[in-house]
Amino acid sequence: MRFSLPEDGGRRPLQTTLGVLAGIPFATGIVDIIAGPDMLLGGRNHVTASLDSEFRFASTFWCAVGPLIWSKLSRIDDDSPVLPLAIGTVFLGGFARSRSWRVRGRPHAVFVGATALELIGMPIVLAWHRHVVRQARAARRMS
Repeated sequence: MRFSLPEDGGRRPLQTTLGVLAGIPFATGIVDIIAGPDMLLGGRNHVTASLDSEFRFASTFWCAVGPLIWSKLSRIDDDSPVLPLAIGTVFLGGFARSRSWRVRGRPHAVFVGATALELIGMPIVLAWHRHVVRQARAARRMS
């Protein structure tokens, strides 16, 4: 049995998938800004004021990823760099987590899952997005 996408490359399912996935960094960013690093899974951490400040600052970028992706959902088949850059940023975040894992040790299982989603899921979503863009471009040329 061969899996095939509809003629539009799966535009609607991609919109739904990205709409849901974008909620993860948005919600995480808000929680991290409000609660700080002490709320991280794996126990309360004793962190310095500087680390707390940096953690909350970096969390604003997670917060921004969701609305960035949501803003492009209605025009998901445009060849804009916004979605690839946002998805690519999340992918790079997976490498940052991997670096932390090597330096500090294995994180809580939730963060292992997040790393997998970032390093495996994001390239799949990016390839899917490229496919939708190509299909839309081909459809516009034919009409």
